[in-house]
Amino acid sequence: MMNFMIPHYLAALRVAQQEISVAQANLHGRDDQAIEGMHKDRIRQNMQYVLKKADEYGLETVHDRVERIFAATTPDEIIGWTEVSRQMLALIEAFEDDTKFLYLYAYPKAKGKLVVQVGNDWAAAIEAFPAVKDDISHGVDLYALGHNMACVFHLMRVAEVGVQRLGKKLGVSLTKVTATKLTDLTWHQILDALNPKLKALPQTTPAKKAKYEKYSAIQSYLYGVKDAWRNPTMHPRKAGYSDLETLDIINHTRSFMNELASVVSPKKKA
Repeated sequence: MMNFMIPHYLAALRVAQQEISVAQANLHGRDDQAIEGMHKDRIRQNMQYVLKKADEYGLETVHDRVERIFAATTPDEIIGWTEVSRQMLALIEAFEDDTKFLYLYAYPKAKGKLVVQVGNDWAAAIEAFPAVKDDISHGVDLYALGHNMACVFHLMRVAEVGVQRLGKKLGVSLTKVTATKLTDLTWHQILDALNPKLKALPQTTPAKKAKYEKYSAIQSYLYGVKDAWRNPTMHPRKAGYSDLETLDIINHTRSFMNELASVVSPKKKA
């Protein structure tokens, strides 16, 4: 998942640059002086932010340098502006050293937005079906990383929960009993079993008709996604999925799950 954003990195680096400017302003035309407590407090507060970002991004050299700055700016330590400037220059060098081993992936802008907006775009589905949250997040992230087949696999798991919940909601048995074993129904069998259930829904009032239309729309989403990708995923598709096909799958699955959430109690677990 996305855990690195350039503005946050630059903000941490800018803290050191700003402290150098403050030190130089206090040294301009003056003798070096020990810094006062309020300046130490500001430096330490700024270093807390830098330390947090260093730990988030795995910047070990920056972390160690910040610890040195903390040690040099305790209330009992005497430190002048020249030393503050030197410490901040060393901190900037630490940033440079750590970035030599910081391997990053730049999300394409449109795909990156999908990753960031997962919580909002899929909010209804995640609230109604908490168990699918990780598969949703992983699926969208894998699409953004260019792993379309893996994305489709995770979305298949998401829709599987929806199919079973829809069948249960309309009273469709999700299993069948043979002479020798109990087996789960396939998607197609569940969808076919929904047809008589849907036809039996009354449409005698506007509210009942709206309910029927909502369920019919949900069923239509499911037939679309089943034909588009579930069967090819279960029987690996050699050609894989293009970005356009995968985005279509994401959109259909999101629409299906969010729509289904509107007819399922959010308090029920997936």
